[in-house]
Amino acid sequence: MPYVYRDANGLITKVSARTLVGGECLSHTHPDITTFLRQRGQDPTHVEKAIDELRRTDGEMSRAIEDVIIVLLKKNLFKMSDLPKQVQDRMAHRIKQRVLIQDLYDQASGTRSTGG
Repeated sequence: MPYVYRDANGLITKVSARTLVGGECLSHTHPDITTFLRQRGQDPTHVEKAIDELRRTDGEMSRAIEDVIIVLLKKNLFKMSDLPKQVQDRMAHRIKQRVLIQDLYDQASGTRSTGG
């Protein structure tokens, strides 16, 4: 969600994808933002396409972050308990699901599971 500054007349003077102290948070598709962009020669559909691409790759990024966390844990660079409780719970759930999948594949293949 972008942040905006407005002038005394309520017109947007600045838009940022980063937090603006004292700024107002609006949706990317808010009519005031699309108007602001168009008035300055920018195509708001480029923002929409970029957001769609980010959403499309969320699953891939989530898996990449999960893999990084696993590597850091295996190298003992931090402990699972260093993570916030909600992240610990999500990671534990995902690890359990991955072990379940591997066990099913191993059973179907007639091989023994190594876990993880």
